[in-house]
Amino acid sequence: MESIVYKPIGYVKSPYTNREDMPRFYTDSGEITAKLELQPEYKDALLGVEPGMKLLILFHFHKGSRHSLQVKKRGTGPITGVFATRSPSRPNLIGASVIEVVRVDGTTIEFLGVDVLDGTPVLDLKLQKE
Repeated sequence: MESIVYKPIGYVKSPYTNREDMPRFYTDSGEITAKLELQPEYKDALLGVEPGMKLLILFHFHKGSRHSLQVKKRGTGPITGVFATRSPSRPNLIGASVIEVVRVDGTTIEFLGVDVLDGTPVLDLKLQKE
């Protein structure tokens, strides 16, 4: 089996430092903002990214684990396979959220829709069609 290696394009600066305080879903985060600080070499990739735009953010669950293929849904519900949840316990530790761009300043995107921990490595951004 071949290895797949990704290099983060940037890191999230989030007010959340532990999973217990963080919203379980990006739509639950309200008006709290965070910042995505991109690596300088990706500045040109921000051309066309504007306030109000929705982006799909793909990230690495850097504090997740691969130990369970089944978890309690939403932490307290019935046992469910991880592919039917948003659990950070996953075979490849890849997460996804939708963010709303508040401001772009150089290589920093301020955004709404925060459901990731501080220091989360970001793998990619994609336009989210509504």
